[in-house]
Amino acid sequence: MSCPSLVHKCLHCLPSHHHSYLVIKVANAGALVTKIQDKVSTKSSSSDDGHIFLKMDAGMTDVLRPSLYGAIHPITILPGSGKSEDIGTDVESVVVVGHCCESGDLMTPKPGEPEALEERPLRTAELGDIAVMDGSGAYCAGMSTKNYNSFPESPEVLVTADGEVHLIRKRQDPKQIYENECDVPDGVF
Repeated sequence: MSCPSLVHKCLHCLPSHHHSYLVIKVANAGALVTKIQDKVSTKSSSSDDGHIFLKMDAGMTDVLRPSLYGAIHPITILPGSGKSEDIGTDVESVVVVGHCCESGDLMTPKPGEPEALEERPLRTAELGDIAVMDGSGAYCAGMSTKNYNSFPESPEVLVTADGEVHLIRKRQDPKQIYENECDVPDGVF
């Protein structure tokens, strides 16, 4: 089974409004699979200054290692159509960021420098394309910044050696984020 086909098989096992999930195996073997939500260029027409930014529908809430200590994860861009024949050959240098809108929500830092931007050559992406961030196995799930900025935990999918897809953790219901909060007594503020 081709990688785009497998990714789309995984996406189809989730409710339609869930765009990112973790494929969990063991250690470094998993991947974060997410959609490209936005693409912004800060380059001017008169110079090469600036960057092209790809914003994913996931980020430091799911894979903290790049933000924490500048870890480098391989990223592959696949067509949103799920068709192998739609994989283009054009490449562009981009900075990949997450959905938290934080300076630290950087998926392509310089190695060992979590706050330094580094462009990475990736296949040219369009909105709705799929980004697969490899090396995001069980350790990344355990390190996730649970409920940061009120983002629910991502669902997890297990893919067997036969290519069967199993949902092993549902996306957290947003109500669960707040269920342990208590009302503040009158007069405290």
